[in-house]
Amino acid sequence: MQPEFPDFPRKEFEARHDKARSLMAERGHDALLVTERLNYQYFSGHRSEQNAVDKIRSYVFILPKDDDPVLITMPFEVAQVEATTFIDRIKTTGALTGHPQFIAGVLSEMGLAKARIGAELGREQYLGISYSGLKEVMAELPDAEFADAADLILGCRVVKSRLELEYCRKAAEISAQAQRDAFRRIRPGMTENRIAQILRERLIELGAEKISLLCVVSGPVGDKGIVLLPTDRVVQKGEVVGFDVGVSWKGYWSDLARTASVGRPSGELDEFYAWMMELRHSCNMQLRTGNTPADVIGIVDEYLDRRGMKTMGVGRVGHGVGVETTEYPSLAAFEDITFEPGMVFACNPNFANHLGFINAEDNWAITGNDPDLLSAPAAESRIPVISD
Repeated sequence: MQPEFPDFPRKEFEARHDKARSLMAERGHDALLVTERLNYQYFSGHRSEQNAVDKIRSYVFILPKDDDPVLITMPFEVAQVEATTFIDRIKTTGALTGHPQFIAGVLSEMGLAKARIGAELGREQYLGISYSGLKEVMAELPDAEFADAADLILGCRVVKSRLELEYCRKAAEISAQAQRDAFRRIRPGMTENRIAQILRERLIELGAEKISLLCVVSGPVGDKGIVLLPTDRVVQKGEVVGFDVGVSWKGYWSDLARTASVGRPSGELDEFYAWMMELRHSCNMQLRTGNTPADVIGIVDEYLDRRGMKTMGVGRVGHGVGVETTEYPSLAAFEDITFEPGMVFACNPNFANHLGFINAEDNWAITGNDPDLLSAPAAESRIPVISD
């Protein structure tokens, strides 16, 4: 079947399935059972609008180790599946109940009633089926073994293809330009909610498909932490305004943050922002093939030690970006990975203090040489100024 409107060519999905099968063979899995929405989208190519809001019915992707994949979806989704995916084996049910039994039946029909089936049971994975529903599937297949396939799924998604990188780049460029434009349009005396509206409108104008988060933070930050949700707080001259935004393009996301001074910054703010950007640059330059998250953390520790500062206790200074705004792996000392070309990171050591929420986050792809900036125009090295 040749779909009319696929997000990727057939070879892209074949490469994903081949990689999954290779990892399945290493772990002794006979099949992969995928129920979480974004994993389902990643392996199938079906970006369902209904799946994101409908929890009564499970959308399922099944990848056998030596056969073609099978999709379980709703009858009203078939037209989109056929128009956007290369999946030929489509199973549907319109019933609002009995989905666990239906899933078990499909697995049995595929010869997997006694198989070792990998599922989203571990780290950073969430099922797209209820816990009791999964137990019903297991009860229907008493001779099957259900094993954790979290590391397998994470291992498939962590390195992006050329097209995935371009989609991430488009999402990042939309956000970077929209945030820069928004700073030019806002004025002291506006509320955070009005500023959020201006930013939201500009993101959509530039082509953002969806917004996963849109944070507006203004003024000094107290001991209890940051209020990321925009409120009716009025922004005053002499304060800072910060954005933290996630938007998507063709199902791929960006995660960018920017900070600006409302009016001319004080000397203290100007110096602190410039210092943070120096720290950030040093961290970004560690995003090279062969390095590890510990190398990035080491830079942060050196800078903080020289300045006599401590971390905010978040536990990491960045994370992966791709099918999700925030995804595996973390830029944290505990993360046992080595950077490879095609990995994408948002790296943002940031600070919340009496000056405000001081943050500047760009997205970078690991290459064979210097990291590739995906989010042009990049955050400015000196703090941007909002006209008063």
